[in-house]
Amino acid sequence: MWKKYGRFELSLNKVDIKSIKIKDETGKMRRLRVCSVWSNFSKFTDISALGCLCKDEKGYIGVLLTGKNGGYVKIGKNFLISQNLIVPFNSIGKLNLKKLLKGYDIELIEIEETIYGIEK
Repeated sequence: MWKKYGRFELSLNKVDIKSIKIKDETGKMRRLRVCSVWSNFSKFTDISALGCLCKDEKGYIGVLLTGKNGGYVKIGKNFLISQNLIVPFNSIGKLNLKKLLKGYDIELIEIEETIYGIEK
């Protein structure tokens, strides 16, 4: 149920992500808007980003955020614009996490206040 993508393995489950919780430069957790953008990076679009499970070479599992239809991911007004981004489980909402984990046997672990997964 994993698909090889470069040095990572991606799950087949995908979910729309509209906001994430992430630490800012002061270390404070903030909820930021997430969307897919293509050319005008200054404005938000109504199109959400896509999230799927992503397993690295060591077996740690996080959530890979990508833009829809080959777009970029815009996070916050001036926070980050990237082609893709890997975030821990505690960055996304519980309902989205539940949809992503469906059909996978994953144990959640906490490393320095961030929650990742390991396949059992």
